[in-house]
Amino acid sequence: MSGIRKHISIGKWLNNNKFVAVLSLVLALVIWLVVALQMSNQMEATFSEIPITIDTKMPDKLDLRMFGQTDLRVSVTVSGKRYEISPAVLSGEDFVVTASTANVSSAGKHTLPITVRPKDANTDVQIVSFTPESVDVYFDYNLTENYPVEVQLSAPGDQVASDGFIEDDPIVSTAEVTISGAAAEVQKIARVIAKVTLDEPLSETTKFENTALAIVNANGGIVRSTYVRVEDSITDVTVTVPILKVTQIRPSVRFKNSPSYFLDHPISYICSPSGTVKAGVATELLGSTDSLSLGTIDFSAIKSGANSFEFASDSIENVRVLDDVESFRVYFSVDGFRTRKIAVSTDSAAFSALPEGIRAAIPEDTIEVTVIGLPDEIEALTPQDFTLSVDVAALTDTPGTVELPLTVSVNNTASCWVYGSYTVNVVVS
Repeated sequence: MSGIRKHISIGKWLNNNKFVAVLSLVLALVIWLVVALQMSNQMEATFSEIPITIDTKMPDKLDLRMFGQTDLRVSVTVSGKRYEISPAVLSGEDFVVTASTANVSSAGKHTLPITVRPKDANTDVQIVSFTPESVDVYFDYNLTENYPVEVQLSAPGDQVASDGFIEDDPIVSTAEVTISGAAAEVQKIARVIAKVTLDEPLSETTKFENTALAIVNANGGIVRSTYVRVEDSITDVTVTVPILKVTQIRPSVRFKNSPSYFLDHPISYICSPSGTVKAGVATELLGSTDSLSLGTIDFSAIKSGANSFEFASDSIENVRVLDDVESFRVYFSVDGFRTRKIAVSTDSAAFSALPEGIRAAIPEDTIEVTVIGLPDEIEALTPQDFTLSVDVAALTDTPGTVELPLTVSVNNTASCWVYGSYTVNVVVS
């Protein structure tokens, strides 16, 4: 008996509505799974703090500079396959962020459009969004100016010094600052102020360290520091407020380069106005002196016979004269001394601090000097008793002839001194 072979008819099943419905459902499920699996491999990621590069080609042509905040950054959101945008593969450094200045044609604030693109042009990573999409940048011409630092003292009842004291002009560690920045903002600057606020009046000289500088305009408002800056990064200074004790004091003078003879025979002088004057004296000097030193008289300025020297009252160090005296005059006479002119050879002149590699010579054979002294000693002097010295520290290696100060001193004498000041020609080679 031959076997009976059964055949499955596909057409029969396709004609079966229930089978077709089930098959469609299965196929739909398979397709959904395939698509879902494929799409689930796509994801988004955001990269923050990506620096913006400002294209300054156009401002550079106009000599405009960018001021204010320059460290500009964006956040970029991208989409791509998981393995393409994972942090191990992609970072903010893989994007080029540029702000265009193509439309910048004048000074002022400009809104610059931002563009973002991947560095790798062949990547499948897509830019979804970025923020911000534009930035505001200020352009202007650079301007540099110097300003003195002014001290502004503030005290209860406007009394800076205690009773019996007065304040002198404040001293600032940095007397002048250089400020550069946007021309429109620099031109608004009227003053640079170091403000010191006192809790109580002062009775001694006081230092105020780390005093902040304020850059203000004509109306007293603060000039925006984002557009201007102080060179050398100076933001604060030290302010010294000198305090002077009000007292009565007798004027005096000092002498320098004095021959030894005058140690035992000091010059007797008269000061006009005579007597004591009312003055403010630096507190640190009180107790160490009972006289007001007007200044120093160099013996090179003293001649034989009558002498007179004037000292301006406002030039006396650490002292403020409070009486109505604009200047002091000192009179004295040097009697019994002779004046003599002597020609001294320049062969023995010493060149102090001569820079290495520079040769210097004095073309004159002799120089005539004036010397004053007691008759016996001045007659015994010879040209060999003098010492000549030229300070050539400031010389350069540029060949030529320059005129320099000459120091002349006299030796082997107790009463003689060189009168006047001298210069000499020096040939540099």
